[in-house]
Amino acid sequence: MVVALNALSFIPQGSRWQLESIDLHCEVPGLYGISGGNGSGKTTLAQLLAGCFPDFLPGTLQGSGLVLGEEIGSRPLVEMAQQVQLIQQAPQLQLSGCTFTVEEEIAFGPENLCLDEAEILARIEQALTFTDCHALRHRHPATLSGGEAQRVVMACALAMRPRLLLLDEAFSRLTPDATTKLLQQLATYANQQQCVILLFERSLTKVAAYCLQTWALEQGRLSLC
Repeated sequence: MVVALNALSFIPQGSRWQLESIDLHCEVPGLYGISGGNGSGKTTLAQLLAGCFPDFLPGTLQGSGLVLGEEIGSRPLVEMAQQVQLIQQAPQLQLSGCTFTVEEEIAFGPENLCLDEAEILARIEQALTFTDCHALRHRHPATLSGGEAQRVVMACALAMRPRLLLLDEAFSRLTPDATTKLLQQLATYANQQQCVILLFERSLTKVAAYCLQTWALEQGRLSLC
């Protein structure tokens, strides 16, 4: 089971607001969707699944929460990042800031895994293809538009070959056509790599057709759509 949450509740430190008795299970590879507006708790839930608790997301956690078979909070974020990737709304804030080309940016993560050169190059090419970023490979990351940066950050995440990919409004700067194309590619990628991709969106109208299951999150409570 990639994600298995049973009656999971979370209260962020210094806050009265909480995620309350969340039940969420994602096992079969593919896309899954969670909708929620501002204050619904979707970003907090995404961060919990990514491994931000407790070091970067302190608070009180109750119930059962397993990600890739391990209890939430049992491994530091840097270790979780080898298998779980989180992409959020502001792409420029998720770029490393220490590379000079998009190609180098995509290679940054795999290089830190100490992979051999052939494997790194293969991952770069695959990530560029899935995100339609070949034309950007020699661009400096600082020169990218919002939509371009969003696709590059996606490519960086895919190059890590995560078993769980969390996308928190990660299409917000893309055109409708670009969003549709990327969703199609992500569905293919999930099937090929046998991974789970969890989409967190304000509305699931554009993504529901690609999802195996969808939920709505409102005021910290999750329900099936």
